[in-house]
Amino acid sequence: MRFKISFVREQSSSNSIPLHHQKLVTDALGSLIDPITSDRSQFNFSSLKGTSKIQNGFMRFLSSKITLVVSGRNAESTEQLVESVFANKPISIGKMNLIPRQKEVIPDPDFQTKMRYLCISPLILVDPNKDAEKALEQFDPTSHQFSDVLFNVVLDRMEKSGYTDEQLNDFAEFEFTPDMQYVTKIQESGKKFARQYKCVNGIPMVGFLLPFTLHAHPDVHKFIWEAGLGVLTDEGYGMVDTVKR
Repeated sequence: MRFKISFVREQSSSNSIPLHHQKLVTDALGSLIDPITSDRSQFNFSSLKGTSKIQNGFMRFLSSKITLVVSGRNAESTEQLVESVFANKPISIGKMNLIPRQKEVIPDPDFQTKMRYLCISPLILVDPNKDAEKALEQFDPTSHQFSDVLFNVVLDRMEKSGYTDEQLNDFAEFEFTPDMQYVTKIQESGKKFARQYKCVNGIPMVGFLLPFTLHAHPDVHKFIWEAGLGVLTDEGYGMVDTVKR
């Protein structure tokens, strides 16, 4: 289940947060998730969105309206989390206080074998808590290695979430294909689709922001939609949205 929460920023609070602010959102939502379940991996959330300007590594919001997308594998628990956000207002993200004003259920897409996505929070391939050196490796998103690493991560998380060996065997068909037009455009402009971020423990890692097509079993798409793609999804990484045709 997925919700879009709309906030209004308190005018007396800061209008800026670090550009890489997933840890701040994790701190705020984590205290609300823990009374609901001890398993934060049940949830995923986006970066903060709103009319903003990037200055010196900070995101300065030009409007008081800010949104956040949250999702969860269990509908009841996800609804509880959203209710807690409204009950504990304002919610503080760093030095910015946000007052929740509106919630909107985002309906599930029609899960098919082949779907197009974009990242609304960075996609992390390797958990730096387990392999700090490999977490800094900039995998080529056009390579088979990128797709294979991602496939192993997804299946490992699905297994830990309770999927049976029989179900996992049905999920063997998996292929990640980046939007080559976007990749070429980024490369030609000298910009980056891979940047360094830090997990909640402060360990650096590489994250990706790019549109892509994923060929996988519909149940895999459903899992990704609810619980995120890649690792550290409980820290707000790997949230994707479907590309509207």
